Amino acid sequence: MLGIPFVNTYIKNVKVQPVADSVDWLNYYVSALLLICCSLAISAKQYFGSPIQCWVPMEFKGGWEKYAEDYCFIANSYYVPMDDEIPKDLEARQDQITYYRWVPIVLALQSILFWLPNYLWNNIHKQTAIHPRALVDDARQIVILTGQDREREIDNLARYIADALSAFAPANKGKLARSGFNAAILYLLMKFLYVVNAVGQLVMLNYFLGGEYFSWGFETMKDVIRGEEWKESEVFPRVIMCDFSIRRLANIQRHSVQCVIMMNMINEKLYFFLYWWLLFVAIVTAVNFFYYLFTMLFPSCRVRFIRSNINLNDLANMGLGRGDIERFVVDFLHCDGVLVLHFIRRHIGGRITYDLMNQLVRIFWHEAGSQTPSKASDRSHEPLLRGSAYRRNIAGDYKPSMYSPAHLYPNPHGLKTAPKLDEKNQTIDFIDEGTLPLRDLENTTPVRSPNQNQYSSSPAPVTKSSMSSV
Repeated sequence: MLGIPFVNTYIKNVKVQPVADSVDWLNYYVSALLLICCSLAISAKQYFGSPIQCWVPMEFKGGWEKYAEDYCFIANSYYVPMDDEIPKDLEARQDQITYYRWVPIVLALQSILFWLPNYLWNNIHKQTAIHPRALVDDARQIVILTGQDREREIDNLARYIADALSAFAPANKGKLARSGFNAAILYLLMKFLYVVNAVGQLVMLNYFLGGEYFSWGFETMKDVIRGEEWKESEVFPRVIMCDFSIRRLANIQRHSVQCVIMMNMINEKLYFFLYWWLLFVAIVTAVNFFYYLFTMLFPSCRVRFIRSNINLNDLANMGLGRGDIERFVVDFLHCDGVLVLHFIRRHIGGRITYDLMNQLVRIFWHEAGSQTPSKASDRSHEPLLRGSAYRRNIAGDYKPSMYSPAHLYPNPHGLKTAPKLDEKNQTIDFIDEGTLPLRDLENTTPVRSPNQNQYSSSPAPVTKSSMSSV
């Protein structure tokens, strides 16, 4: 199919963006494509048609009329309402109109400004540790798989994400490149640039069109709602005046001609639409920016997103509570991990996001459970396995025996638990490998010697004489 090469290439390159949402698409694709198409259409009429036609005196013959029209198109003109007289003072003719010949160029520049933040984001996010685009592309390949192949690839992708997120160690929190927030910060910066761009373009157009663009758009909308006739305005005049001089021998003759700008009928409708389009895009983008800002700043927002995409029954079976999920989101996924999962859910689907997130929870559970107390001191105040599920699992794994009483449950902190005292055993408070407290009482309970690894079969009773010899 025939088409404009630049537009076809642009559509092919920017239509699919796996690391953007619908509001980003509204900016970098819809707005940019709309503006570039308007620029090309107006350029075709302006540079290959007749953008201006002037009423000239009868003595203008041949190429004189064409000369007058070309000069008035490139030179400054001014607007005088039909009911007003043309000022005789040349300095009073200051209400000049110069924008119409720059309209195609300005529209093309606006299109580039809408596309530029996305271009920067696509080139910078590849330098982050997590590389969101590559992860989303890998997740897309899993959708077509089934059975064990699908489970294996989900596990591989989850472990790859976990390895990438493991680079965000606590010691590197001061470094932006390894803080777990670099991709999220870059994404927020892109959205902030979209907001600045939309608002800035409204301000720029107000100055470009003479300083009355804001009031003109609002007043014109009121006339349209009331059903009134579309009035000619000073912002987009259709009939203008133009002054130029002609040298004839030693004399300079000055002429004032009246010209009609046909393009201003199109420009008027175009900029009325752009007024409300830019306002709509600015509001939607600002709301979207603050949504992502609050999501990244407040962990509770990220926890809510994660909890809506994981199996709560599996969490209960693993003994993970609310505090563990918060640690999973804040210390394991970080903002970058949540952002990647958000992209996968939006572009790939909820099913793959559900399976991938549950596999990440299992990896987090195994890694947290295998840590020693010295490496997990920040988690020692709250055990990973707790509640009814914890006691149910312990009761099923540890059976009471002579040397392993039922009350000696493994401590989740990794510390040794002292034996329980009862009526038959009142002398042993705590036994470790280096200290053996002796009391002046008889005790029939087997006691482990500090130099032995097994219990004595028939220990001798402790007497006062033996204590005195010690």
